[in-house]
Amino acid sequence: MDSNKDILNRAIGRPAMMAFMILVGTYLTTGQLIPGVF
Repeated sequence: MDSNKDILNRAIGRPAMMAFMILVGTYLTTGQLIPGVF
């Protein structure tokens, strides 16, 4: 049985990892951390 804290961490962790991977992918392809800003 997972505790509520484990479930919460997983619920927060997955979208955060996805966002991080997209950010890294965007940076590698465009050379810009935030496209259009930096």
